[in-house]
Amino acid sequence: MHTFSFDDEELQCLRVCVANSPAPYNITKKQILKRLVEKVGEPIRIKHEGIPKVKYDLTPYGIQPDE
Repeated sequence: MHTFSFDDEELQCLRVCVANSPAPYNITKKQILKRLVEKVGEPIRIKHEGIPKVKYDLTPYGIQPDE
């Protein structure tokens, strides 16, 4: 058995990689991915505010607003 240590940033990177990895085609190996997620956990989701919706005047191009 191996023991590894990761800092928070490395662990988050590992979580994201495991969460986004494709499941193996071999049905007997699909449990490996599940066990990995159980060990490292789900990725921590960071909520971003995003950008405000921008309005453009497209009437010169024949596009009318949906109001």
